[in-house]
Amino acid sequence: MTALILANTQRTVGWVIASIVLVGMGTYILFSFRIGKREVGSEIDLAPNRVPHADDDELETRFLDRNLAWSLVTLTIVSLILPLYWLMEPARQDNAARDWVSRFETRGARNFEEACVSCHGPGGTGGVASYTITDVDGGFVAQVEWKAPALTTVLSRFDESEVRNILNYGRPGTPMPAWGLPGGGPFTTQQVHQLVVYLRSIQLTPEEAADQILGGLRPGVRKIVRSADPGLADSADVDAAIDAWLAGAADPSSPDYLAYGELLFNNPAAQGANACARCHTPGFSYGASDAEATADLMAEWPGLVEAGVLTGYQPATGHVGPSLKGIETHFPTAGGQEGFVSTGSEIGTGYGNARSGTGGMPGFGGRIDELKVIGTVDRSRILTPEQIAAIVAYERSL
Repeated sequence: MTALILANTQRTVGWVIASIVLVGMGTYILFSFRIGKREVGSEIDLAPNRVPHADDDELETRFLDRNLAWSLVTLTIVSLILPLYWLMEPARQDNAARDWVSRFETRGARNFEEACVSCHGPGGTGGVASYTITDVDGGFVAQVEWKAPALTTVLSRFDESEVRNILNYGRPGTPMPAWGLPGGGPFTTQQVHQLVVYLRSIQLTPEEAADQILGGLRPGVRKIVRSADPGLADSADVDAAIDAWLAGAADPSSPDYLAYGELLFNNPAAQGANACARCHTPGFSYGASDAEATADLMAEWPGLVEAGVLTGYQPATGHVGPSLKGIETHFPTAGGQEGFVSTGSEIGTGYGNARSGTGGMPGFGGRIDELKVIGTVDRSRILTPEQIAAIVAYERSL
């Protein structure tokens, strides 16, 4: 509010000064060229360098005092305006920086509309991209519908440098191409940055992110409670049973705890953007979400089996990301693995028994970013520590 008041004050002072200058200039022009101008041919008499100035006797009168008084007034005005101008300078700089961010956000929205919306959907809410799968020799295997993830939590999972890296170089093994010049794409460094600034504007709030996760679990829980009690018909009874199951299954001592972790692992919300299976289960991104769906996909595209790309529903055996079978040899303790799932990997920084990270593994526990102009930004936590612990328990049970 203070910055806004200072900015408005500065703008008002500027307009007042500009108005005074314009009025003075107009008055001068009016008197010099309209009222005070003599007939044509009198320019020699009117030229300032030809007109004799006041002599010493006249200067010693009030004429000199008057000129000195106006000089003092002018000096006083300048002395007051200059400090006032510099007092307003920090607010002017802050507002200019925020205006810059706003302009980049607008341009980033146009870049997104041009390059990203066809796959990731309006506002980055997720979509579908047609993708051709080939074998190791480049031969055709299948034409699948790849679930392009929602980008509304991407800055919770990756920091901005990692997002720029993905935009620049793409994601190998997925339909995501390189968009930045470093990776051979069409966008300049500035355009990529504009995209990132736009992505800031579409991130979910913590409450919205939590609702999205729970909303993705409910269809799976619905199948479980209906299977356990086929007599459930009323929607209110089903919803109550789902709520009760979720509350009980989140307890590590519950017999449904691993099933709860599996549902989180396979969460379909936001086109699987916040699910582990998206990277770690073969075919999950293009329909292999369970045994039945995987069988249908293999029947539709026999080439998937022939090429060894998809030979059955094999949860957590590796896809874009590595296999998680035997993950305890990489993370001796569950706590270490939970910490890694929470923070993700960083380029060049080791984790588990790995010497360095690639930055490809997102973090699901939220993050705090320090951004220029914007300042400190607390990104939404996607998964709670309890949910991460359930996922880790499921992965270590495989």
